[in-house]
Amino acid sequence: VFGVLLEEQIPPRRYPRLTGEYFTYSYALVFTNRFWTLIMSGMLLLYFKPRRSRSTVIYEYSFPSISNMLSSWCQYEALRYVSFPAVTLFKSFKLAPVLLMGKLLGNHSYHQYDYIVAIFIGLGIAMFMTSTDELSFDFDVYGEQTSAKWTGVMLLLFFLFFDSFTSQWQSRMFKRHRDLSMIELMFATSAFSTALSLITLVHDGMLWPAFAFIGRHSEIQFHIFVFSICSTVGQLFIFYTIKNFGAVVFALIMTTRVLISIALSVLLYGHKVTSTGFFGLVVVVAAVCYRIKRKMEGKQLIKWKGMGEKSEKEIELVQEWHEHIDT
Repeated sequence: VFGVLLEEQIPPRRYPRLTGEYFTYSYALVFTNRFWTLIMSGMLLLYFKPRRSRSTVIYEYSFPSISNMLSSWCQYEALRYVSFPAVTLFKSFKLAPVLLMGKLLGNHSYHQYDYIVAIFIGLGIAMFMTSTDELSFDFDVYGEQTSAKWTGVMLLLFFLFFDSFTSQWQSRMFKRHRDLSMIELMFATSAFSTALSLITLVHDGMLWPAFAFIGRHSEIQFHIFVFSICSTVGQLFIFYTIKNFGAVVFALIMTTRVLISIALSVLLYGHKVTSTGFFGLVVVVAAVCYRIKRKMEGKQLIKWKGMGEKSEKEIELVQEWHEHIDT
């Protein structure tokens, strides 16, 4: 929760406070996040020592890496136009594009209640954003006029598209390569994303300006460091939770985290939430909880061991991971 609150603070904040300049290098945040994820997944790879896949081809990892990198960029850029509570709640709508992408790629068939839940989540988000978020579609968070309207909303829609493609492509890889482990996939994807985001920074001429900005302002050094550490440690806890307690408990925890994040953001940053916005939030949470309840029917609540071993549950992990985690 602390990490995502820092994520909200970095794009619209001046360094130094009030009188300084803005940090506009979103790909630098992507690179930092993916670099620490690479280190973390490498540590997991050394600890669990899963059997290396011999059937995968290295270029297959590039597709989810590119889409994962683009989804993260869209998420960070959206914070320049839309408030953090709206972005956080919008992520709950991941279910709808995941269902659509799963059908397009031919990975899964879904229950009828999944589609009903997706509709109610969409309605709740629409109520929250239209009644609560002060969307100035012609201006960004810096007060500068933008070239196109609805920029923030479009960035969030692209975020959902790229993120849903990432999860469904990874699920497809699990089905096609039975010897592929989740940890190996995470490590390879992070390696590609780290390299590609670094290349993008160099190609666009943003690498040295970003480093120069960070070097000039000690405060943002602390913010980026804590944000990256919180993100990395949070993913370690996610692995531990799913390994020992299962995907259902994980989904409940992530839903609770969304509520806490929105509540703290409203209290700390003064976002105004109307009664209609609160009702929309309740609709989203109720829909998510109903889906969790339906998925629990006839299943043991606490289960699944063997994170480093190949298992059918690893495909479920990919789905739960991308439905709930920040990219």
